[in-house]
Amino acid sequence: MSTPDDSNPHPPQGATPAQPPYGSPAQPPYGAPAPQYPVAQPPQGGPQYPAAPQYPAAPQYGAPQYGAPGAYGYPMPQAKPSTGTLSWALGFLIFIGIPFLSGIVSAVVMASVYRSVARKGEIARQNARSAANWALTYLTVSIVLIIVHIIVLVAFSGDRGMTGFFPLGIPITLYFAVSILHVVLVIIGTVKASGGKVLQVPFAIPYIRS
Repeated sequence: MSTPDDSNPHPPQGATPAQPPYGSPAQPPYGAPAPQYPVAQPPQGGPQYPAAPQYPAAPQYGAPQYGAPGAYGYPMPQAKPSTGTLSWALGFLIFIGIPFLSGIVSAVVMASVYRSVARKGEIARQNARSAANWALTYLTVSIVLIIVHIIVLVAFSGDRGMTGFFPLGIPITLYFAVSILHVVLVIIGTVKASGGKVLQVPFAIPYIRS
């Protein structure tokens, strides 16, 4: 008795297919078309996601600009224009403590900064010119009085020497009086220049004219 070939994948017509094991999905009958399942279509335009939140731009750090608002909304301080205070303040070099030499040094330094200070504004230029004119006047008077003192000392010194204040003490007295006037003018000029004003010295020799 012949048995069908187990290797034949096509069962005869009308044959009932073998039942699947319990729990497995049912198989369609042989020759029936395979079921068509709907294909999932992606939504039109792709997935929609919420827009990313917009954050303010990060602040740019750098050197602050004068006049621009600073941190926390406070305005930056404005640069104060120069008023020539330095020209008068340099006269305090007379307090170095070296007799005669300190006054000469203060006068020379006051006059030497005229060009650099005069370029910083009109008020600075006027104070620098006034300070330089007084400094050169003080320097001239000081040198003259020192020379006169030396001449008097040489002329009146002898075997008998000097017995009184006159005439040896007069040039030195005048020099100290002019030095005190120099200190007073330096103080007044520094205070006025720091307040934006100009000190004019009417009795100064006008070495530098406007």
